[in-house]
Amino acid sequence: MRDPVALWRRSRADRPKAYVVEYPPDAPDDEQRDRVRMLLNLLRPYGSEFQTDMPALVEAPPEVVDCRAFLRSLKGTKVESEDYATTNLVDSADDRLWESFVQVAPYAFSAEFWQGSRYLVSLADECQSVVVYLIPGFDLHAAVADRFDLRLLD
Repeated sequence: MRDPVALWRRSRADRPKAYVVEYPPDAPDDEQRDRVRMLLNLLRPYGSEFQTDMPALVEAPPEVVDCRAFLRSLKGTKVESEDYATTNLVDSADDRLWESFVQVAPYAFSAEFWQGSRYLVSLADECQSVVVYLIPGFDLHAAVADRFDLRLLD
């Protein structure tokens, strides 16, 4: 007979934990955006779909503006105004879609990358808040922790 307490403990240990990705306090915005892009590309093999909003871009490089226009043109994107739109869940396997997401996400008010039915990473407020969901002890956790300063939220 299985021990229900042991099963509960093991199932809790295998649950993802939420970690804030921390930046040095004086890190410039461009450095933060580059680090978010690096994180997204590191996580790409583990996720399946993304979703992002697209607020108006006051100051952004031309490639970001082009990627925003491409994502806005996707079927199912909800365009609320010239200044704001939101994608549906988009398959991350397509390289052009993924690259567009990686360019636009650091400028989003809200962007998520999903692994099945759960978040893998959640970005907010133009990447001022970055939360990654990892299972301690797994290779992905180690790979992210080697490259980023993480603080456990749970």
